[in-house]
Amino acid sequence: MMQDLTLRKSIELAIKTEQLGADFYWRMERKFAEQQELKDIFAQLVKDEKAHEMQFKAILKGVPDEPIEQQQYELHQFLRATAISEFFRDDAFKNVDSIKLADDALGRSLAFEKATLQYYQAIRDILGQNQALEEIINAERTHVITLMKIITADAKFRGLSDKW
Repeated sequence: MMQDLTLRKSIELAIKTEQLGADFYWRMERKFAEQQELKDIFAQLVKDEKAHEMQFKAILKGVPDEPIEQQQYELHQFLRATAISEFFRDDAFKNVDSIKLADDALGRSLAFEKATLQYYQAIRDILGQNQALEEIINAERTHVITLMKIITADAKFRGLSDKW
C-alpha cells in the first residue's frame, strides 16, 4: 500500500486511524469506568475521533485518486514516512488489554495524538488549505496540549471547547 500512496489513500488511512483511535478510547473509557474523570476524558476523545472521521469522509469526497505530483515528491516521501510510523500500522493498538495504569493509557493516548497531528499536517502540505482539515489539526493540537497538561499537572479535560 505504501508504494502506491495517493492523497486519497492517505485520507482513507486517516479515516481508519480515527476509527482505531475511537475504538482505543472507547476501550479505555470502559477500562477506567470506575474513575469518573478518566472515563470522561476518554468519552470526550471517542466523541472527537468520531467527529474527525466524519470530517475526513467529507474531505475525501473532493479528492481524486491520482498519484501525487512529481514536484511534491519530498512532501509525499514525508507523508509515506509518517504513515509507516508505529501508530499507523494494523498492530498499533495491540496489547491494549495489558494497560492497567491511567498513566499508561494517557501516555499511549498522547503518543497517538502526536502521531496523528504530524500525519494530518503532512496531508495538509500536499492537499493545501482546507477548512475541515484545519479544524481537525487544531483539535488534534488541542488534544496533545490537554493530554500533556493532564499527565504533568493532573488537569481536567473538558473537550474541544476548552479554552485553557
